[in-house]
Amino acid sequence: MHKPLNGMFRVLVCRVQSRLCGLPLDAVEETLRPQPLRPLKSPAVHVQGLARIRGDWLPVVDLAGLLGLTEAGAAPATAVTPPASSALPAPLPAAPADAAAVRRYVVVRAGDRRVALAVAEVLGLQTFAAEQLRALPPLLRDRDHGAVSALAERDDELIAVLDQARLLPDELPPTAALSPADSGDAIGHQEAAS
Repeated sequence: MHKPLNGMFRVLVCRVQSRLCGLPLDAVEETLRPQPLRPLKSPAVHVQGLARIRGDWLPVVDLAGLLGLTEAGAAPATAVTPPASSALPAPLPAAPADAAAVRRYVVVRAGDRRVALAVAEVLGLQTFAAEQLRALPPLLRDRDHGAVSALAERDDELIAVLDQARLLPDELPPTAALSPADSGDAIGHQEAAS
């Protein structure tokens, strides 16, 4: 978990399906409406595609799926198949039609990596004193809860405080997966050099 400033932790609280999550404010770059997505030929798990944000192609991660809040193997709600006659991949719709629709992206960074997290809603900033944050119970300290660094409460609701470094899966495509020269071509998943 990130270090507190004067003993206080500031997080951006987001709704992911029916759950509340807190993202460390020092890792959040911006929030914005969903952008059109370009699908990946071989997408990484929970990566919905790439979106052009402020001139850069960023991977869009389904935060609900990454946190295990959706059924395994279920297709993202935003996925559509481009028409067979089209040589270019069609942009995906910006938001799914279901009740847990993605209505916001939160761009976060961990080191030199940036990603857009797909969330249902951004609720605002919340400040917690260090003593208000609770460690995960031992039963929840497993791989499925690896991104959760602490728990906090707000108005009788539990907030899972996330660690952005543990949020980004290793198999994310690099942000330079789409260069200006091939911006109209289909996007393939590129493996990072070992």
